[in-house]
Amino acid sequence: MANLTRIKILTTGSATASPSNLATGEFAYSYEQSQKGTGQAGERLYIGSGTETSGVAASIDLIGGKYFTNLLNHAYGTTTANAALIVDANSKLDVLNVDNLTLNGNGLTSTDTNGNITITPHGSGKTVLNNPYINGSTAGHSLSEFILDTVGGAITAGTGITVVNSDGGDTSTVSITNTSVSAGSYGSTSVIPTFTVNAQGQLTAAGTVNLPDLAFAGDSGSGAIDFNTETITFTGGTGLTTVASGNAVTTTLDNTAVTAGSYGSTTQIPVITVDAQGRLTAASVATIATILNIAADSGTDDGVSLLTDTLTVSGTANEIETSVSGDTITVGIVTNPTLSGNVIVSGNLTVQGTQTSVESTVITLDDPVIMLADNSAVTADALDRGVGFKWGNGSVVKDGFFGLDRTSLRFVFKPDDSLEADASDENYVAPWGDAEFGNIYGTGADLGNITVAIANDQTITTVSGDLVLDSNTNEVVTNANLTVNGDVDITGTVTLTNDLAVVHGGTGVSSFTGNSIITANAGGTALSNLTSSLGTAGDIVQFTAAGVPVVSNIIDGGTY
Repeated sequence: MANLTRIKILTTGSATASPSNLATGEFAYSYEQSQKGTGQAGERLYIGSGTETSGVAASIDLIGGKYFTNLLNHAYGTTTANAALIVDANSKLDVLNVDNLTLNGNGLTSTDTNGNITITPHGSGKTVLNNPYINGSTAGHSLSEFILDTVGGAITAGTGITVVNSDGGDTSTVSITNTSVSAGSYGSTSVIPTFTVNAQGQLTAAGTVNLPDLAFAGDSGSGAIDFNTETITFTGGTGLTTVASGNAVTTTLDNTAVTAGSYGSTTQIPVITVDAQGRLTAASVATIATILNIAADSGTDDGVSLLTDTLTVSGTANEIETSVSGDTITVGIVTNPTLSGNVIVSGNLTVQGTQTSVESTVITLDDPVIMLADNSAVTADALDRGVGFKWGNGSVVKDGFFGLDRTSLRFVFKPDDSLEADASDENYVAPWGDAEFGNIYGTGADLGNITVAIANDQTITTVSGDLVLDSNTNEVVTNANLTVNGDVDITGTVTLTNDLAVVHGGTGVSSFTGNSIITANAGGTALSNLTSSLGTAGDIVQFTAAGVPVVSNIIDGGTY
């Protein structure tokens, strides 16, 4: 048998509702009249699609109907309200409205009050206007002519400027106004040009003047040279000779009676004679001493020959060292000096090295307080402060320490630093060593394992007798759980802050309701009270069918 196509017709119902119970492949058509643009669902054809559940398709799809054909029922090319846009035979529409813009005929207008029309190209695109006109018609002015007229009318001739505007030719000409200066060349080899300039930098007058005479003066006397007719002459004075050649004048020194050569040596000093002009008029030599006498705190002087001997400055081994560089001798203390005698420092002694070793057997200090790390500039260097020492256990030498632990801020003692993974630093870590004292006094104590006599860790025990915890407030407080493995004998009153729970043998409450019956909940974990609230005599306690005790004045004998 061929598959059947089922069409369901909706003859009643609302024009705003679409079918909701179509099977897959089943059609339905609604004849309910629907108004354009109202969002109603009438005059439409539907089909069920998707998986069926209890005979109903998963989706109801709208596929056509009279409503949509009515949208096309109007003259082509005519924009009709609540209808589709259909162009005419020339692919045109008579008018198109987009938001606040109307495109009609040759006009693009805005429909909102005082609305602007904005044309913005995308990215680097340009807005191109071909042959634009102002005031809407060719009878007006073109945009280019309007700009020329505006610019021409805006240019006003200032000082020294002439403006000519031609509206007919769409031109504006700006020129520099002529002055009274005659065009031509001014100045020559014998005359100098003269000019008068106004505030605008224009030449308002031009002329020439003859070259002036050159005035000159010497240490004595003066004169003047006419550039057109006279010549200036350079004459050599005492010890000087001048020679002119071409456009150059050469001045030279005259020879004196001094013989050219070198004067002075390692044993002679030159002797010279100078005249008033600073020239050497005589030159000779004088012999000098060649022996340098020296003296010291001890020893004898045999003289140092400046010609043959070398003066040597020697230091003391392991104390003083000397060096020479160029003409400089440097005397200083060796890097690691060794002093064999006693050393007395009358002033302050500052040691700037990283380690100071003292091999004395006895050290005496007058200062009652020894300050460690006094020059520390770091607020948190994580280094401990204290005294490190070496000691022998009979077979090896060990490193010990006592002082302030920077991490815990507590005074610690460490007999053997070699137990650390890194014993080269100055930050000591647990385990710490034992310390033995007499009586210990303080305002508080933080002890790990407390032992009285001999006991296990985390216990307090006594060798004999009772362990007594006494308080001046007659109260001993434990902030953690207290476990008692033996019997507890209490001679006084026991006060509990919280009610003792049922699981611990208590009632879970601190008081009971008067004239009530105590019952347990279904789980047996809590107690409750049953009271008579009926206000009449003869109330009884009985159980419901669920086994819950209740108070009632009605006797329920159950079901038989």
